[in-house]
Amino acid sequence: MGNYLDDMYGFSHTELKDYLGKNVVNTLIEWTPKGDTALTKQRLIKMIDSVYGTNILKNSSFRKDLLLQMKETQIYEIRDEYLKGNEKRETNLQNIVKYISSKPWGNNNLSKKLLELWGVTENIFEKKEDDSVVENDINAEEQFYELLDYQYYIKQRVLFNLNSDNLQERMLVHMPTGTGKTKTSMHIIVNYINFTLKKKGLIIWVAHTSELLQQAYDTFVNVWNHLGDGCIKAYKLWDKRIIEKTDQPLDGIVFCGLQKLMSISENDSKLFERLKLDCRLLVFDEAHKASANITQKVIESILRMPEGYENRALLGLTATPGRTTEESYDNNLLTNMFGNKLISIDSDVLNQINMGKLRALNTDAEKNIIKYFQKRRILAKMNSERLDYKKEFSEHDLKILSSELKDLGFNDKEYTEKQLQVLAQNKNRNFAIMKKIRQLYSEGVPTIVFACSVEHAQMLSAMLTLEEIPNSLVVGSMNPIDRKKAINDFKDRDNDVNIIINYEVLTTGFDSKNIRCVFITRPTKSVVLYSQMLGRGLRGPLMGGNEECLLVDIEDNLKSFDNETAFSHFNDYWIR
Repeated sequence: MGNYLDDMYGFSHTELKDYLGKNVVNTLIEWTPKGDTALTKQRLIKMIDSVYGTNILKNSSFRKDLLLQMKETQIYEIRDEYLKGNEKRETNLQNIVKYISSKPWGNNNLSKKLLELWGVTENIFEKKEDDSVVENDINAEEQFYELLDYQYYIKQRVLFNLNSDNLQERMLVHMPTGTGKTKTSMHIIVNYINFTLKKKGLIIWVAHTSELLQQAYDTFVNVWNHLGDGCIKAYKLWDKRIIEKTDQPLDGIVFCGLQKLMSISENDSKLFERLKLDCRLLVFDEAHKASANITQKVIESILRMPEGYENRALLGLTATPGRTTEESYDNNLLTNMFGNKLISIDSDVLNQINMGKLRALNTDAEKNIIKYFQKRRILAKMNSERLDYKKEFSEHDLKILSSELKDLGFNDKEYTEKQLQVLAQNKNRNFAIMKKIRQLYSEGVPTIVFACSVEHAQMLSAMLTLEEIPNSLVVGSMNPIDRKKAINDFKDRDNDVNIIINYEVLTTGFDSKNIRCVFITRPTKSVVLYSQMLGRGLRGPLMGGNEECLLVDIEDNLKSFDNETAFSHFNDYWIR
C-alpha cells in the first residue's frame, strides 16, 4: 500500500500543471523570480494537495493516471474483484484502467478499495452529522474555479491588511459587476479562517437580501469544501432563523441579513452581545448601504472593543460602475467609513504579472477597467438597444411623472411607485415590450426581464402565457418552492423556457450562465440598481457566460420627465 501523492511523481510536468490549473500556473510563473523552473514536481504535487486535497480523486482522469502508476498485479486484482461481465474478462491493461477509473466515485466498495491502495486512511465518504444550526445545501458536483490573476491580486492585498496587526483594520474592495466579487471574498475568508484565526472566532457576513445571502453561503460552502481545514460551522441568520445557544462561543461564519441584524440589535441583547464578543471580521456586501445612519450605528457597535474583546476588522464590498474603479460618486463617501482604504484592480500590476516587467514597461495598460475585462473575455460585451414607443399620457399621468423622485441617498434618486405604475400601465409601452419579447423568444434568446412592479411582471407573464410563449415568473411573494422551480426551469437548457420575468427578486444573488439578453422595462435613476440588473448578463466566456449580451432599455425621455437615467453611466460597456 502506497500513497497517491508519491504516485504522482510518475506524472509528467505537463500533467501536474493541468491538474493544478493553467491560470494558476501561469500566474505563479510570473510571480516566481525563477519562472517555470521553480515549479518542480515536488512543489506542484504539494500545491495540488493543498488546493484540492482528496477532492482531486473525484476527477476520473486523475484516477486513471494514478492507476497507471500501480503494479499490473494490483490492477488485475481490482479487475477480478470489482469488475463484472466482459469488463472482468478484459486482458488489455489500458482498457481495464479505463473501466476502473470510469466507475462512480463515492461510498461504494471499489472507491473504498482504491482509497486503501492510495493510502487514504479516513473514510472521506462517511456522512458526518451536521452540527450547524441550519440545513446544509451543499452541491458536491458544482465545478470549482481557481482564482484568476486579478482576483488573486485583490485577495493578497486584503490579506496583507487583515494580517497587519492594526487595530480595527478597515478597507473597501471595489470590483466591477460580473468579475467575481463573492468568490474572491470567500477565498479571502477561508484563508483568513485557516491560517490567521485558526478557526477561532466569528466572521459575520452581512447582506440585505436572502438571495444575496444564499449565494454567499453556497459560494463559501464550495470554497471551504476545496480549501478549508476540516469541519466548520456556517450559520444562516436571516428571515425567521435564529441562533438559540448564546452561552457558548460562536466559531465559524454567520450569514446575517441586514434587517435581521437591525432586529437582533434591538430585540435580542444576548445574541447581539455574543455576535459582538466573538466577531473577528465583519464583511458588508453591497457596501453602499453600510453608511446609512442606523446601519452604521450597529456596525460601529460590533466593531467597538471594550476591555477583553479581541481585535476585529471591517471589509466592505462594492461594485459601483464607472470609467475606472478609482473614482465614483459613492466610493468617495464610503471610503471614510472604511478607513479611506480603497482596494481596486490595477491593470498596470496585472500587466506585470501576465507579461513580465520588460514587456509591461513597453505596453500601455488599459486604464478603462471595463474595457480591460471585456478584452480579456471576463466581462461580456454589451450590445445596447433603446426601445422606443409612442408616448401618449393623460395630463394626470404627466403630472405624476413630473413629480419629484425618491431620494435614496448618495445623490441617488429613484422613481416612486406611482410613477412606475403609470409607466407599467401604458398600453403603447407594453405593446412595444411584448413585441420585443416575442422577437427574442422566436430567435431563441434566453432573456431576463425586469418589470416595473409585481403587477407588471404578472401582466407580462400572463400575456406571454396567453400567446403560448413559455416563461417563468419570479416575484417576492411566491412560495419558495415555486420560485425555485421557476428559476430552475429557466436555467435548464433542456427546457423550452427562455424568458424569465421578475420584479426586485433577481437583481442580486441570481446567476445564470445562459442569459443572452437583459431587458430592463423598469426605468431607474439609481446607478446601483441599474448595475445590479445589468450585471445578470455581464458574465463573459471566462466566467462561464457569453461573448456578447444584448441590453434592451426603454426610452422614457418625456419632455416633462426629462432627466438623465443611470444608462449614461455605463457608456463604457456598450459596443459601438
